[in-house]
Amino acid sequence: MQKFAVIFDFNGTMLFDTQIQYHAWDMLAKETLGQGIDQRVFLRNANGRTSSETVDFFWGTRIRKQQKQELITRKREIYKEYCLSHPEEFHLADGIPEILDLLQENNVPFTIATSSNPKSVDFYFEHLQLGRWFRRKEIVCNDKQFPGKPAPDIYRYTVQTLDVPAEQCIVVEDAIAGTLAARAAGIGYIVLIDPEHDRMIRVGAQADLIIDSFDALYQLICDRLAE
Repeated sequence: MQKFAVIFDFNGTMLFDTQIQYHAWDMLAKETLGQGIDQRVFLRNANGRTSSETVDFFWGTRIRKQQKQELITRKREIYKEYCLSHPEEFHLADGIPEILDLLQENNVPFTIATSSNPKSVDFYFEHLQLGRWFRRKEIVCNDKQFPGKPAPDIYRYTVQTLDVPAEQCIVVEDAIAGTLAARAAGIGYIVLIDPEHDRMIRVGAQADLIIDSFDALYQLICDRLAE
């Protein structure tokens, strides 16, 4: 069996929360700017990026540091309130538990590389039972060690933690920024999950495989295991 590893983005990938993220930022904009955020503009320019970068884009880079942090904190409050009040939306994507079980049973290295902050990752561990497959301290998240995607730093660092060459890693993403980051990091195979068949996400996406469900990823991993 050829050695390989799998790196998952989290938001929009393992957890289909893109609409929840948009809802939270849109509500925040209505509260503080008096108008909402265009969904297409959000998906093109903020999806997959850090909260700090999203504030910079929509609120501008001249706001005070304290005000910026207050905006980010409020957005996280809106997001978590929505998640906990909508369990029908707040759950791991269909097929993800089976894939994680498959990787675990076959001793394939795998982890998460996410633009989410540490407190958000703690929230996911508490409510989505991620401890079944992951050790919290091994999750790579936005703790301000490196810039957000599409900068490749997060994937370069994650590859080092797995001790598997980048060209033998599979990255699973949902955002253009993430695919660009993975490609720039030298990742060997990039899978883009596109459950809504959103053609816009394909523009500039440097993915090797675009899927609309995780059945295809499960089969890809089975094929790799059989090699």
